[in-house]
Amino acid sequence: MQTALPFWAAHGWDDVHGGFRESVALDGSAIAGERRRVRVQARQIYVYARAHHEGWFDGLGLAEEAATLLRQRAWQVDGAPGWVHQLTEAGDVASPVRDLYDHAFILLALAWLGRASGDAGWYDLADETLAFLDIELADPAGGYRESIAGPQWPRRQNPHMHLFEALMALHEASGSAQALAGVHAIKDLFDRVFYDSKTAMVHEFFNADWGRAAGDLGLVVEPGHLCEWAWLLHEYQRIGGEPLDPAAIALFETAMRVGINPRTGLLNAAINPRGEVLDSSSRTWMQTEWLRTAVMLCQTGSPETSAHAERAGAGLLGYHLHETVAGGWIDQFDGDGCPRSDRIPASTLYHAFGGVAECVRLAPGADRASGMAQ
Repeated sequence: MQTALPFWAAHGWDDVHGGFRESVALDGSAIAGERRRVRVQARQIYVYARAHHEGWFDGLGLAEEAATLLRQRAWQVDGAPGWVHQLTEAGDVASPVRDLYDHAFILLALAWLGRASGDAGWYDLADETLAFLDIELADPAGGYRESIAGPQWPRRQNPHMHLFEALMALHEASGSAQALAGVHAIKDLFDRVFYDSKTAMVHEFFNADWGRAAGDLGLVVEPGHLCEWAWLLHEYQRIGGEPLDPAAIALFETAMRVGINPRTGLLNAAINPRGEVLDSSSRTWMQTEWLRTAVMLCQTGSPETSAHAERAGAGLLGYHLHETVAGGWIDQFDGDGCPRSDRIPASTLYHAFGGVAECVRLAPGADRASGMAQ
């Protein structure tokens, strides 16, 4: 990250229009004209606010400038509450949809901005954002609707998973009781709906009443999300003082048992409940979530989890971080290990940063700054 953080601060920032770029070319050069998702802006704000807070990179000024611009351009700009979904390169509204996934990352960014800056105004904005979700998007069947003025089906676990992370971060940063209540509500949804204890898997897609989606969609399981949930359940234990959910270990074990592509050693994008491969491709984020969870589980002293951490790191270095511009990544490979990327998406920095941050946090006596070396 000693190269990634300066790289994205320089190449990933738009000096003409302001804000973060959606992606850059494989050589690190700018790509003109791309729409900008609000969630990507929020992810980058989170990264630079947290990097500053941890003393790894002087990123607070950049994070605050990006957040101020984003508030001006995307928060209640069309007379309706909530954050819009997409902006043009110049900062105009490209999609007025209010999307749950976007709002999860807005909350994560605001939690870390408040923590890094000491400015409680960011927490106030987080409270307003959370109030919008609870008033406008809360669903009587549990959880939240997908969007306002956008697609409603299938319902997905994924935005709720990221909201779970964001609300834990907000509660830890500000002490928000409302955020903590939301954490417990999503954990209940995980227990009742997302997690299948018979297979030790998390399902992705659901219908209106949270029944499993019909057809092929209802069969989709993502090994990367199994790792991500395993880590989040440990965070739930750490932040809330709850006993560790046995699902945390079971999910990781399932991913390791049936989720790895034997040809590449990388996680498959999707499998079904029988462990059969639906999509053998790989993206960078899956490997960083595998690494983060394996490193966390290494604290148990298990030699097996140490081997998994080494395997995850080898996959990242051997594929996604191999022969790429310093600070970037080859984001996607097919099931045979052939690259399938024509640009470097900025959204992946959130995952890469999170994976390395966990390694640094858990390393005994590690030099936090030097631990961020890529």
